[in-house]
Amino acid sequence: MHNLALCYHQTAAPCSMQVGAQLLASAIKDDSRTDKPASYGGLLLSVSAIDPAALASKLESINEYCPIPEFIACAQYAKSQSTLDQTQLETYGGQSIEWQINTLQNLLPIREQLIADELAAVDDSGKQLITTIDDALTQTAELKTARDERLNQAQFTAQSSGVDVQLITAGTAKQLADAITRKGSDQMYWAMCVFVGQAAELNKIKEVL
Repeated sequence: MHNLALCYHQTAAPCSMQVGAQLLASAIKDDSRTDKPASYGGLLLSVSAIDPAALASKLESINEYCPIPEFIACAQYAKSQSTLDQTQLETYGGQSIEWQINTLQNLLPIREQLIADELAAVDDSGKQLITTIDDALTQTAELKTARDERLNQAQFTAQSSGVDVQLITAGTAKQLADAITRKGSDQMYWAMCVFVGQAAELNKIKEVL
């Protein structure tokens, strides 16, 4: 799985989210970029706001639930921009957009879901074993309580990330890029990240976001 991200503070000059989507699309179509994916089904995460403070607030929700490095950096910049004088900010002269190789386990809610599934499997097998053991041995209440508390961690509930999530079916880089160019608004404060991979991987991410 791969991902590619672009946020408002990384562009050479201030621009709307719609223009940012076109920049992201151009990067997707660029064959010269290293580590580019072999398939181009995509899941686009996007968020925009009318001012830096509002964007930082929106990004805070997803960064707490599912940290994405580019969104974390964008939130920090937006928060600083909303509180500091403009001359105190480090300005970007444009930043190269490069593909990042990623795995599902790198996303916190996916990792927590996998752990929950594993604990649930242990819980099921443990209950079967205890049924047999209880016939021969009476376990103390303390041991049972401790065991139940430990296995209660198997519960995982997906939360709303507060970002727009769009699943894009595409067979080529151009098809994915064309779909992304239709995304966006005239708001000047925004962040976008597209995950590219197999449909099963993308659906897993979509389920928890």
